[in-house]
Amino acid sequence: MRVLMLNAFHWLKGGVERTVFDETAWLERAGHEVGHFAIRDARNVPSRFAEHFAPAADYSETTPAWRQLSQLSRALWSEPAERALAGLLAAWRPDVAHVHAPSRYLTPSVIQGLERAGIPTVMTLHDFKPWCTNRVLFARGAMCVRCKGGHHWHAVTTGCVQRSRLKSLVGAIEAYDHDRRAAYRPVRLWIAPSRFVREQSVELGADAARVRVLAHGVEQAAATGGPVADRYPAGLPERFALYAGRLSDEKGVRLLPALARAIAPVPLVVAGGGPLAAWLGEQAGGGELRLLGHLETGVLAAARARAAVVVVPSLFPETFGYAVAEAQLDGRAVVGSRIGALSELLEHEVTGLLVPPGDATALIAATRRALAEPASSARWGEAARARALAAFAPDTHTRGLLAIYEEAARG
Repeated sequence: MRVLMLNAFHWLKGGVERTVFDETAWLERAGHEVGHFAIRDARNVPSRFAEHFAPAADYSETTPAWRQLSQLSRALWSEPAERALAGLLAAWRPDVAHVHAPSRYLTPSVIQGLERAGIPTVMTLHDFKPWCTNRVLFARGAMCVRCKGGHHWHAVTTGCVQRSRLKSLVGAIEAYDHDRRAAYRPVRLWIAPSRFVREQSVELGADAARVRVLAHGVEQAAATGGPVADRYPAGLPERFALYAGRLSDEKGVRLLPALARAIAPVPLVVAGGGPLAAWLGEQAGGGELRLLGHLETGVLAAARARAAVVVVPSLFPETFGYAVAEAQLDGRAVVGSRIGALSELLEHEVTGLLVPPGDATALIAATRRALAEPASSARWGEAARARALAAFAPDTHTRGLLAIYEEAARG
């Protein structure tokens, strides 16, 4: 089968790109041919389809709102992306297209371009962009569904897009335009990486008959490049708690300094980057909070395999939770928020501990307990690993993916 993967970025920016690259590798390993479509970027991994990629654009968090306004017409509906995709489809015709996160860089123009070309299309719900103006169902520190039913003006009043009312206005205009165009109508099947995503997308307006639940596949990351000891970050103690992920409000990062002080002398080690990196650095003066920055996959795997407990204090409803799944494959105890898909990955006191999102007292108590009860933590980690090996097996995921592709191709 020929499969075309469409995503805004073709470099390892985050969890979405990890999914794209993993699924590509597993499909190719199973004997299928995979193509890609994204925007041009100096950071892109090599691709034989790169000459057909869409022209570059910039809508990042650091881009001023005035500049985003100057790119508004392309952010709403990207004719350059549409033309570039038409060129790719003229040179290489897939049996099915798999859309991931087109974002403002490609826009849903590519979905309607696929429909015009007669390519059956499926889309993974990495977020709730078809219905939620800021994609993540999160505003003012809590889960938010104010825009449900197409009431995107709420985004402007809450300023929920990149913490800017002007950027939120751009987002609301974009959302209303996509609703007017029925931009996502051509998607034949939606892929929900958790039951939560299926239920929430149906609640927001998706046709339940077109949503299929398929958890992401996850392979245990190897500490490659030499012995594990050589990959282990220098200066870390024998025992520590670990947070690994994006440093942003929705991930619960503002809870980390208080947690670090509460569990001292056991340090809290933080791996990752994001908009709160500088703020977090200002809080790390006492030594109980240690910031490692972004770590290469193998180095992070070596650190995670040694962590006494992994904390995932998300405030927003995660659609899956790679940070939990990876820790589980490593047999680590996890303390996570009882929200979104994390409640499916973690079973309280069986495969880890769940706490109310944003509850610093509960997060501290649970982390202290995991550190104080190493036998319990080991038991939770072992149970989690056994479940994760079965639930996230790449071969199982690939078979499920192909079944969805074949169903979409049948119409």
